[in-house]
Amino acid sequence: MHSVFSRTLKFRLSREKKLSTSQQSLFFHRLSHILSKGYPLLDALKMTGWDPALKPIADELTMYLVRGEKIDTAFQKASFSKMITNFLYFGRVHHDLPVMFKQCEQLLQMKKEYQRKLIQVLRYPMLLFAFLLIAFTIIKQTILPNFLSLFQDDQQSLWLMMGVNYLINGLGFIGIVTLCISIIFPLIIPRLPLEKKLKLYQRVFFIHYYQSFHLSYLFTTHLQSLLTAGLTLKEALEVISQHEKYEILSYYCQRILEELGEGTTIGQAMHSCPLLRQELTSLFHHTNDTYTLKNELSMLTSFFMEYFNDKASKTLQLIQPVFFMLIAIIVICIYASIMLPLYQWMGEI
Repeated sequence: MHSVFSRTLKFRLSREKKLSTSQQSLFFHRLSHILSKGYPLLDALKMTGWDPALKPIADELTMYLVRGEKIDTAFQKASFSKMITNFLYFGRVHHDLPVMFKQCEQLLQMKKEYQRKLIQVLRYPMLLFAFLLIAFTIIKQTILPNFLSLFQDDQQSLWLMMGVNYLINGLGFIGIVTLCISIIFPLIIPRLPLEKKLKLYQRVFFIHYYQSFHLSYLFTTHLQSLLTAGLTLKEALEVISQHEKYEILSYYCQRILEELGEGTTIGQAMHSCPLLRQELTSLFHHTNDTYTLKNELSMLTSFFMEYFNDKASKTLQLIQPVFFMLIAIIVICIYASIMLPLYQWMGEI
């Protein structure tokens, strides 16, 4: 009987691996709503499981929590995303689960929305790119060789044809390099030593821009929640510094603690963390008491979320027109380079 139960459990767990963003978001929405009504976590999980679609997840989490697993470990074993399990680590300390689960839901909703927008924005450009790839292949393999032999006695037209050939080759090379970088880059970065990773993040504008918002949001969110739980600023920084999964954030908190130990103020110590936003550094220059700091960190967290959402939305809206404009310029240049010599040749007949 026990072996049958074990096989059934293993089958269910393997079937539920790799939870989708939608599943995770819905689960946190239901669970945080029930917890906000004052129910204990295990009771809230049981009620969340009333939805047949969420019952396997709720049952699995209940099993791990009853065994004594930490909150983030239980969610990790239940196949929630790495972003979420890292975020839940601090629930070990402050235990404000309704708020934390609501924040997880917001992060997942934002991720889901940007994935949807990105797919929507890239759909037509990718179709156009595929069409152009086929068209350029046909031009290079069939049309250009005929034109090169036709204009071999006309040096000016011949140079134009050769220019088109080099342009197509160059575009193909750029496309291959871009594809390789997009595949290899995410695989290499996590394996880089911390110092090299920090230098890369600081030097590449787009990565620096994203990481500054990401790290600043994590720092303000978790520091505010730990201060609200009653920890002192030093204790809160020590807790964050012990979270090894947030490698850069942990390193920054260690540096801040070292400088505080040497007698510098928190505002001065923040300058040793170049990837943290200036708004965050400025806050520590004019805020001293813990109560005011908690309130201002909460407002800053909302500001980072709203500001990044606005910038990301505007960036996504620019992708299509910029891509179409570049494609139009390339097509016009190739068309003109091919047709101009042809018109000149027809005029000489």
